[in-house]
This record gives sequence, C-alpha cells and structure tokens, in this order.
Amino acid sequence: MPSPAHQSVHSSLSALLVARTVQLVEADGPLEDSAEMRQAFAAADTSEARLLERARLLGLRLGLDGELARWRGLAGLVLLALPLLVFSLAWSITAAVIGAERTINAVLAFILALGMHGLTLLAWLLALIFSRSSMNLFNRLSLGNLALRLVAWLPPARGPQSLTLLRAAHDLLRRGRLLPWAFGLVSHGVWALAFVLVLLALIAGFSFRAYRLGWETTILDPAFFAAFVRATGWLPHLIGFPLPDTATLLHPDAPGGDQRAWAWWLIGCVFVYGLVPRLLLAALCALVWRRGRRRLRLDTADPYYRKLLSRFEAMAPSEVVDREQRPEKAAMPARAAMPSAGGTALIGFELPEDAAWPPPGIAVDPALTQRIAGSSEERRTALAMLAAARPARLLLACHAPSTPDRGTERFLREAAAQAGACALLLPASVHDAGAAAQLQRWRDWLRQIDLPEIALFAGADEAAGWLGAAHA
Repeated sequence: MPSPAHQSVHSSLSALLVARTVQLVEADGPLEDSAEMRQAFAAADTSEARLLERARLLGLRLGLDGELARWRGLAGLVLLALPLLVFSLAWSITAAVIGAERTINAVLAFILALGMHGLTLLAWLLALIFSRSSMNLFNRLSLGNLALRLVAWLPPARGPQSLTLLRAAHDLLRRGRLLPWAFGLVSHGVWALAFVLVLLALIAGFSFRAYRLGWETTILDPAFFAAFVRATGWLPHLIGFPLPDTATLLHPDAPGGDQRAWAWWLIGCVFVYGLVPRLLLAALCALVWRRGRRRLRLDTADPYYRKLLSRFEAMAPSEVVDREQRPEKAAMPARAAMPSAGGTALIGFELPEDAAWPPPGIAVDPALTQRIAGSSEERRTALAMLAAARPARLLLACHAPSTPDRGTERFLREAAAQAGACALLLPASVHDAGAAAQLQRWRDWLRQIDLPEIALFAGADEAAGWLGAAHA
C-alpha cells in the first residue's frame, strides 16, 4: 500500500500537519531517523514526497496518527456543541425579555437576537480588511480557534504531542494565509446552525403559543420605533415577509393589532440579517479554504528541510553536475605520437587536505607522483610533466564522495592522452557506508562520457597491482 506522501502530487493537509509537528519536535533535538530515512528514500521519488514520508514514519513513532484520529472523532462533537451553546445563550436572553403575560418588546428582542452576532461579524470583517494584528486578535477570540483548542485539549486519551500538534496547525494555516478563512468557516458555520435553531424555535413558539409583540419606552418618541421597524423590515419585505402597518406600528397594543405581522417581522429579520450573511460568508470561506489548501506545500527553502534534502541526496548516485553540452560526444584525444617511455605516474586530483598522500597501500614507486588541488596552473604543470614522462600507466586518485564535473572530465581526457593506459582510484574509508554507491556513480559517469575503457579501483591493493604490471 503506497504511503500518503506517495499517493498524490498535492500534499494532504494531514501529511503537512504531521511534517510541521515533527519539525517542532525536532527543534528540541533531532530524532534518530536512520531507518526512516532509508524507508522514505525507497518509497518516494520526489524531494517533497520523501520529506513527507519521513515525517509520516516518525509521526507513527510519536503517536501522531492516533492523535489525529482522536481529533477527527472529537471535531464532530465540538462543532455540534458550539451551535447549541450559542443557541442556548441567545434563546435564554430572548426568553428573559418575555414577561409573565407573554409580552415581547420586539425591538429589544431584535437587538438581543442579532446584537452579539452583528458585533462579531463586524469584528471579523474589520479585522480581515485593516490590520494583521487585529486579525490575530480575532483569530484568538473566534469560535474557530475555540473549536480547535477544545479538540486538542479535551479527553479522552490526549497524547503527549497534542499541544505540539495544535501549535503546528496554527503555524501551517498562518503560513498559508488560511487562518482567518479556516476559523471564519467554523465561526460562520456555527452561527448559521445556531440561527437555524433560533428560527425553528421562533416558528414553533409563535405557531403554538400566543405572544403579544410591541414596543415600550419611557423617553423615546413612538416615531423612532416605527421608523426602526420599517427600516429593518424593508429588506425582509422584499423577499415576502410581512411588515406591520402604520397603525400597528404606532399602536401595537390597540385591539385588533396584527400580531402575526410583528412575529413575521422578527422571523424575517433573524433570517435575513442573521442566517443569510453567515451562510454566504461560510460559503466564501469554504471556497477560499478549498483553493488555498491546494497551494499548501512544504517550505523546502527552510534550513531544516534543506538539511534533510542534502541527506537524501547523499544516499543516491548523483547526476553529473554541469556536464558540458556538445552537439556530439567528445572524442578521446589522440595518444601521444611518440611511444611510451615506460614507468608509471600517480596523480592526486582534488583530494581533501586531510587525505593521506600517497594513498596507503600503493607499494609501487611511481616515476612521477604529483598532487594537485585543481587550479588551472596546477593542471597545466601536471599535464606538461606527463607529456615529458610519457608513463606507460597513469593512476589518477580522486575523492570518491565528490561529484565529477566537466572540469574533471577535461583533465582526465588530457591526462589519459599522455599515458599508455589510465585508471581511476577512489580511496574510500572502510567506515563509509556509501562507498558502493559512490563507486557506481563514477562508473556510470565514465560510461556517460564514453570512457568505459578507463579502469576503476576502490582498493589500493588492486590499483597497486595494476601499476605494478607496467614493470612486468
């Protein structure tokens, strides 16, 4: 079964979340990951897929898969409980304004039913428009953030990495600029569901119980309430909700007053100013969220991931760096016109400063022994000495972990042209687990540049035997 990191080009949100969590865990010290690195290298082909697969394997060890499963199980309960909480709060406040005789101050009921919703909606819009700091404040106070924290904090079986996973979720959404939209989707969804419950309760209450709606005041002019009801009822009236007539507005307690119009006015206002905006904004947040999550990727420029990628690169044979582009393969330069003068030559090419020289195990004493760092002047000097010595055999010692480039190719061709035969020695440490892969990389390189006749040795004993054959 393919791993999640290998299933799709688009990284899943859970895979990215696990990767960020593992990164935060390793901020306190790297985890032992030798086995996971090997498995990830074998299971995936791309850099990002390997990073995600490594994180998934380490996440299994840390218990992140179980923690995510717990989050998914609690998310549904939390998202159901929050609307019930909002509904209970709104309904309890509304019920408090109903007198013993079931009289309702309609304007006060309007404010209580929609006031908190209006303030939170305005705060979200202003924070989204104006400043990052205000958006950060809203994110901390939003129902979406509350839902996420409840999922992380609530029992049962909360794991030791639960809070790290919570921090990783915030970081991931913030980096993708999705935090306000993700939290907004939850907040607007919770409010929308709460308004559905409020509307159902209002319709049920007005259908089966008799209430008298109106207004009361001590200092305000009656015309204020009439104007308020007309202004707020205009938009609901456009889509079919009744609007109390002028007589009912000015004298709500008069006999024969149309209480049905008052009830429908309140229901229409809750529907138009409460439910509809939340549904529209929830749909907008869902659209932005859906598009934004597709763009989420690992930040491979991060030093943490760059270090991991360099470790992955060291595990595989590399392509030749900066190969010279030619219309045709470069031919081997012609051998020296004069016959070989005999003897042997040993040249160290771009070896590390701490490398032993000559390489241990080379018992044969070459007539020409030279070590060069690779500068142009050193190369010209070495080639001139080879041209003068015309050795029967030339052994070129190179640094096995290095990647051969076109400079290496050019020197090899020119040096080999001055000798009867040429071979490469790649002295490697016995503790180097990648020696076989390095040897294969150089062998592949020789085939790519059409020099398969160049012998290749990993051991000094074999190379010494090859050099010694020149004296036989």
